[in-house]
Amino acid sequence: MFKGLFDFKNQKLHFNMTIIIPVIGFIILGLIVLSSTSDLDNISSTFYKQMFWIFLGLIFFVIMQYVRVQFLYDYSYIFYILLILLIFSTIFAPIIGGAKSWFVFGNMNFQPSEFGKILYVLCMSRFFIDNRNNKNISSYLIFILILLFIPILLILKQPDLGTSMVYISIILPMLFWSGLKAKNIFLLIAPIITIIATYDIVFFYFWMAIFLIILVISRNKIYVSIINFIINVLCGILSPYIWFELLKPHQRSRIETFLDPLSDPLGSGYQLIQSIISIGSGGFWGKGWGEGTQTHLKFLPVRDTDFVISVMSEELGFISIFALIIMLSIFIYWCLVYSCKIDNKYASIVLIGFSTVLFMHMIINMSVISGLLPVTGLPAPFISYGGSFLLTCSIMLGLINNIVNNYI
Repeated sequence: MFKGLFDFKNQKLHFNMTIIIPVIGFIILGLIVLSSTSDLDNISSTFYKQMFWIFLGLIFFVIMQYVRVQFLYDYSYIFYILLILLIFSTIFAPIIGGAKSWFVFGNMNFQPSEFGKILYVLCMSRFFIDNRNNKNISSYLIFILILLFIPILLILKQPDLGTSMVYISIILPMLFWSGLKAKNIFLLIAPIITIIATYDIVFFYFWMAIFLIILVISRNKIYVSIINFIINVLCGILSPYIWFELLKPHQRSRIETFLDPLSDPLGSGYQLIQSIISIGSGGFWGKGWGEGTQTHLKFLPVRDTDFVISVMSEELGFISIFALIIMLSIFIYWCLVYSCKIDNKYASIVLIGFSTVLFMHMIINMSVISGLLPVTGLPAPFISYGGSFLLTCSIMLGLINNIVNNYI
């Protein structure tokens, strides 16, 4: 199967600095924060572990420069099968932090759903290419929903709400880039909005009224509109099952806390409140490296991973967050520019998919720590401490660099 995966003769190692420099900035900011939260006298602290993962990530990045994109295209559908098997394997995983998402190998943890994002982007890109001229939009959208929700339902059973959000968000920019019309993308995400809308009965009726109006003005065939309306009604009916059966108590608690953080300030709302205090107390210039009271008095939990940007804001100030946003904007800008220049449609969509994963992780993480989204446990790319996710990001960045170098 792996014959022809690498091409060491024709593909050369070249660092495209327009996308590498912003990532170096992420890594530097992350190491500054981790050096503050870690015991630097202890060789096994998170700072030194992160240095090891960065080194390993660099090796993976270099290896990805010699991967043939045509090979990835040829075996894309096999990757989807591997994705399902990979996520399904977590039923044998131990319970860590209330979820069966990790396998433990000595001192190392492995999260299958993180590496699954790579396989997911590769296989869905191939599917969009093969069906971009499909005139039967209804069957096309239904099949997309099936391919989308099989891994998502398996991830929700772990349970891992944050990762399932990323899987959903990946698909939309890729669909748009593949040429699907905006109205059809709307029909695809409408069931998700319907499920969310059922939280409030007034909002649900308001949303359904808007949905009907959009169905009418979109001028779809009558049977298409009827099918979409029935699907959304069924989603509304099934939403109590999703809320009480699929979502675990701690996930429901996180959503309720998001809507009202002060409802349980010493329980489920504690993390968010401490995070907001950290962000606000840092001011514009920050308190200084190692001077964060929320961090070093241990009011702020999981400060090395989920809330690492809260620590950054407290100690390095809003100026560091502003720099982070600028670097993220530069990275995404150049990914979009290169995607427009690439003639190979598959490579172009893959580039969009990988850049979306990195972008959404950063945006969701920043939204969570500021109270704009429920607490999800998603790390920030190249900033948060973590092995599986950092290696996943390194592989995706390596393939982005590979595509840019070989298709432009």
